[in-house]
Amino acid sequence: MIVGYTPGRGFLHRAHPFTPFALAGAAIVWAFALPAPTGPALLAVVLAAVALAARLPGALGTALVMAAPFWVFLLLIHWGFGDTPGRALVVGSQVTAILVAFLMVVAAVHPARLVDALVARRVPFAVAYLLAATLQAVPRLRERARAILDAQRCRGLRVSGSVWNRVRAVVPLTVPLVLGALAEVDQRALALEARAAAGVRHRTPLAPPSDTTGERVLRWSMAAGAVAAVLLRVLW
Repeated sequence: MIVGYTPGRGFLHRAHPFTPFALAGAAIVWAFALPAPTGPALLAVVLAAVALAARLPGALGTALVMAAPFWVFLLLIHWGFGDTPGRALVVGSQVTAILVAFLMVVAAVHPARLVDALVARRVPFAVAYLLAATLQAVPRLRERARAILDAQRCRGLRVSGSVWNRVRAVVPLTVPLVLGALAEVDQRALALEARAAAGVRHRTPLAPPSDTTGERVLRWSMAAGAVAAVLLRVLW
């Protein structure tokens, strides 16, 4: 599964970092505000088409794999126990749409470009760094877990086979992962202090991402569409 930035030349990669975030935010609102069951299902299909058009099949595949257990659970609850499957379709489509939108943002937005875009808009560097570190958290933990797993295998740890072997492997894998993550937090804090990150409120980015008028209009249009969907849901 792919959870993290994926290099590419799709239109979401080339877009200003705020545009994928606006799409994800509007998609979350639309998932709950559009009339059910047609609205969320259609939204999930549209977002899947956007992911394919943006050359992000890995993000789409990961979202579908992550959404599959929710679909199974929802079908068992709402269909297996005599309830109507319509509710399962609604909730499953909402979960799928949110996962696709979120993973598209993670796969298309490079953390460095996001930091430059936020700093160019006079956002405090601490806030920009926090958002970028959040995008990098899952990929870095996955890479660290893979390295720990390889190292423990070289030492003779068996991580496959019976259930008992898998249970025994939890502690040798989890403890180094947690301790390594805590040590990395401390190292990053020292590196930021050494660069006086807390002492400068506003920084000047060297190469801020270009933001066209068309993209700004698109972002405001998506925000207006989200607000309109909420108002229609409340009034009708």
